[in-house]
Amino acid sequence: MRGRANTGLWVVAVAAAVAGTALRFIAPSPMWLDEALSVNIASLTISDAVEALRHDGHPLLYYAVLGVWLEAFGDSDAAARALSGIFSLAAAAVIWAAARRRLGDEAARYAVVLALTSPFLVRYGSEARMYALVVLLAAAGWLCTETALQRRSPVRLVALALVVAAGLHTHYWMIWLAAAASAVLAVRWLRAPAAREELSPVLAAYACGWIGFVPWLPVLVEQAAHTGTPWAKWARPAEVAVESIEAMGGGSRFEPVLLGVVLAGAAVLGATLVGTVAGGVELGWPGRHRGAPLVAVAATTLAGGGLVAMVAGSAFEARYTAVVVPLVLALAGRGLAGLPRWLAPAALAALAVFGVLVNVDEARRDRSQGEQVADAIDARARDGDIVVTCPDQLAPAVLRYLDTRLTVLTHPPTADPRFVDWYDYSERIAAASPGDTAAEALDRAGPDGAVWFVTAAGYRGFESECGSLAAKLRHSRAAETVVGARTTYEHMALIRHPAAGS
Repeated sequence: MRGRANTGLWVVAVAAAVAGTALRFIAPSPMWLDEALSVNIASLTISDAVEALRHDGHPLLYYAVLGVWLEAFGDSDAAARALSGIFSLAAAAVIWAAARRRLGDEAARYAVVLALTSPFLVRYGSEARMYALVVLLAAAGWLCTETALQRRSPVRLVALALVVAAGLHTHYWMIWLAAAASAVLAVRWLRAPAAREELSPVLAAYACGWIGFVPWLPVLVEQAAHTGTPWAKWARPAEVAVESIEAMGGGSRFEPVLLGVVLAGAAVLGATLVGTVAGGVELGWPGRHRGAPLVAVAATTLAGGGLVAMVAGSAFEARYTAVVVPLVLALAGRGLAGLPRWLAPAALAALAVFGVLVNVDEARRDRSQGEQVADAIDARARDGDIVVTCPDQLAPAVLRYLDTRLTVLTHPPTADPRFVDWYDYSERIAAASPGDTAAEALDRAGPDGAVWFVTAAGYRGFESECGSLAAKLRHSRAAETVVGARTTYEHMALIRHPAAGS
């Protein structure tokens, strides 16, 4: 009887995993700022993309890969996002393979179900950004490390070095993951002389991966000095912890937060579970089981990255958790698999179904009003009309869907409104004059052209800028609200200032 019940629970878990697989390729929402920027940068030549990234703040690899993908399959929303979906599914497979080597078959089965239904992996598997690739490369680095430690060979060591280098060229938080993994291996090298023969080549492969990142260092140094994270305040330790939990659950709403807390609890259980005993489990210090290195790497990555962000005054975003998602899901799988009797498959099935429900809720939500605003402009715009966006961060998502060829101005001014120039961003905002931007828009529109003003509140650095710009436009012309801001991630309002004679 118990066997049939367990089989039924596994059927539910597998069905949820299939649903999670499909949901990676279902994203009806329009693209928002970061996705539009990804496609715009990826559409450039490599040399132009490098220059654009100097003003954007990311490494090159994802954009280069996405550019090749767009050349092959087109730049529609579905095509651009599909690459992330493939990365996300591949990440689940690699998590299974790595967890199987380190934690065993049972934990690996639980981990792959969690990965396939993970709101984090589904969300970033349906966005045209690099985070699904980050998870894949983090998992691949773990798997390559395991295989190289198990039996070293030139092919395995070269693969490890290439994956480490690729991770560093994909997202800067991979620096903290690679540093944490290198540190854990180095500590073991110091404390276990008998293991040095197998550890030394692996550490050398990590060193080669670091060396492979050296050519990009001048760009990183320039970005660190001039871009940073001007769109958010500096991170606090509690913020890193709370946002990491929210990220694992899929967001800051009540249901995702609850799921994130439960997944974090499962990961803590997996980190401290020593064994299953009659009627319960035995917990202890993580050093007493084979998952201990995963705990050390994950904790060191988040602590180190969060500390550097706090000291440097930069921000932490929940998506940066991508670098430790494979380790957290594997530990959560180990924790669930270690539960006694029927509790293990029941808990897995419950979490898998809960994850799918959170994913379905997320999939039906618009992430941006950019397409709505663009459609409203297209419906009524005429030649000679001018579009103004404040802040400039709204322009890429609107331009992605705008069919009418109009002059688009931004505040602060930028050379190409398809991109956001983060270079010395705070200084550029301070130097820009709302009065000058309004005057230029009205002058270009002339007496016969309308001014379409796209704006949103809540952007750091623009506390009074956009309001002042709106007041300048209203002072010169009548104002008609065409689109009102809704409660969505990238909200916008569209105000039309008709031609002077209208």
